[in-house]
Amino acid sequence: MTEDDAIETEADATKQASETESLATNSETTKAGLREKFRLTADENIMHEVKPSIFAFTPMYGVAFLILFAHWMFEIDWSGEGTMSKIIDGIIGFGKVGNFGFVLVMLAITWFNRMLNGSTSGKWTTVFLLVVTFTPMMLSIDNILETLGIIESDFIPIDDFYYIGFGFFWSILFVVLTLFYQRSFHYAITNHRVIFTQHLIIPGDGRRILFDNINEVRTQRTFMGAILGYNTIICDTGSQLGIGEDAMAVTAGASNAGGDSTNPETEVTKGVFRRLFGFITYQRTRKIDLPDPRFSFYCITNWKSVEKLLNEMHQRHSQSGMLSEIKQQLSE
Repeated sequence: MTEDDAIETEADATKQASETESLATNSETTKAGLREKFRLTADENIMHEVKPSIFAFTPMYGVAFLILFAHWMFEIDWSGEGTMSKIIDGIIGFGKVGNFGFVLVMLAITWFNRMLNGSTSGKWTTVFLLVVTFTPMMLSIDNILETLGIIESDFIPIDDFYYIGFGFFWSILFVVLTLFYQRSFHYAITNHRVIFTQHLIIPGDGRRILFDNINEVRTQRTFMGAILGYNTIICDTGSQLGIGEDAMAVTAGASNAGGDSTNPETEVTKGVFRRLFGFITYQRTRKIDLPDPRFSFYCITNWKSVEKLLNEMHQRHSQSGMLSEIKQQLSE
């Protein structure tokens, strides 16, 4: 070996050692960051950590597509001989006056999504869809006020409602919010407990479950999960957190028995709006296995290894597991 070869070999060894040390430092930093994120105790170690799959909230992306489609359908020509084409063309023609046709279409989508009682039927999704629904009317408020002589000039610079532009804006915003919401969840299995965290706005929100408090470990695999390769694992503690019972009481249409009805027209107007809001936001009640991403391993990949680890730790911390361990120690 020549002197140049020896120098080159020594340089390669130094470089490899430096890279190994850098990787070790990064690994220790990552572990320290995870310990701080999950707020572990001194004798607690992370055995496995996982986040929801990128496809976990696929139905939410479907809602974004519906928002875009609802805007797009008002930009194309539906004139034709078919019955459906005539219906859509009639809705669009009606919607030319104050964009009422678009409002009706979006109200139908909002109501149908709410009644599904699925993963997309949450309150924040309903509020978002209602904002999208009434955006054309909100943009026309200044024109209406100017027509009535209340104001002298427009204060909203947008006079025309551009369906495609607003469709892309609202759908992209909904996807971004969904991704932000999805990335806020982080789960861990330690040697003592199961940890579910959500770092959305206030960091550290979550739940911690000791293994001996778990009654059952069960999985819920949907048709979409079977196709995309993810599954949901629920750690049942008997607290009913995995049972969905999401209902909204329709009290908006109830009469105000204790109020003073001084103006009948005002009371009638309020009653109409209350009933309309109650009809839109009504949601039927049902009890199903509806896992919450805050309190379950929601739509995770490599779920078989996670389920196996959970079952092993659950067995080890159960009474039968502890008795078996004591029996083995006594026999030894």
